[in-house]
Amino acid sequence: MPKGSLTVLGLGAMGSAIAHRLRGAGYALTVWNRTAAKAEPHTAAGAQAAPTVAAAAAAGDVVFVVLLDHATVREHLEPVAAELKGKVVVNLTTTTPNQSRATAAWAAEYGIAYLDGAIMAVPDMIGTPDARLLYAGDESAYAIARPALEALGAAEFAGADPGVASLKDMALLSAMDLMLLGYVQAIAMMRTVGTTAADTAGEVEMWLAAMLPYGREIAAIVDGGTYDTGGQSVDFDRAGIASLITASREQGVSARFLEAHRVLLDELAASGHGASDWPRIIDRLTIPS
Repeated sequence: MPKGSLTVLGLGAMGSAIAHRLRGAGYALTVWNRTAAKAEPHTAAGAQAAPTVAAAAAAGDVVFVVLLDHATVREHLEPVAAELKGKVVVNLTTTTPNQSRATAAWAAEYGIAYLDGAIMAVPDMIGTPDARLLYAGDESAYAIARPALEALGAAEFAGADPGVASLKDMALLSAMDLMLLGYVQAIAMMRTVGTTAADTAGEVEMWLAAMLPYGREIAAIVDGGTYDTGGQSVDFDRAGIASLITASREQGVSARFLEAHRVLLDELAASGHGASDWPRIIDRLTIPS
């Protein structure tokens, strides 16, 4: 699209970073925030502040939504469906996959071209090559908005399912969260002998960097589906996890993070899969419908 009119709804840390970058990229920008004072730095830099969500929605060809949560998105968008009809809405609010799909279905009902986005970045990264933003939903909407989207960082269209960008975001954040819990566990264990958190974090970083390629081996085992490569077995892993749990407890450190892992391994062994490759643990993560 040529340089046109954009709207940003929500001027928290991320919304402000997005608004700043879009304005810097040469777009005419309208902003709205529930607390009007947050718009002042943007109007001082040349943006227009809308007094209402309806006025903001009417002003932009593409409307970026960067609000608190799913409920807030629906609270503010539903009353302005008429103003949004025929426009592109890019929802960059963190939502679950099914919430994204629900908003996409609502948008389709009112003739709104909807694109759901997930931001794999912190506000300071917006506008740099290190910012990765995932989009899913209406591919024509992606094509229309793409120049503006690429101003924010590396843009990636994940597919027509409007929930898939959010799903990938949540999956990657889950991996990050569990990894960082490992840092905390190691730090808790080592500080019992006087090792600083900084020293342990440095050691963990080096160790995990060496082990990260093993993740692709795990993926190959899961994709293979047989779990009989002769690698590290469930029973072998159970013994290893038991040692980690004992070591933690000996130091007076809770092993609750590790105990959750052992429960899944024990369930596999009890179902006759003790000799299987340990990544078969993924089968225990499926919640029965």
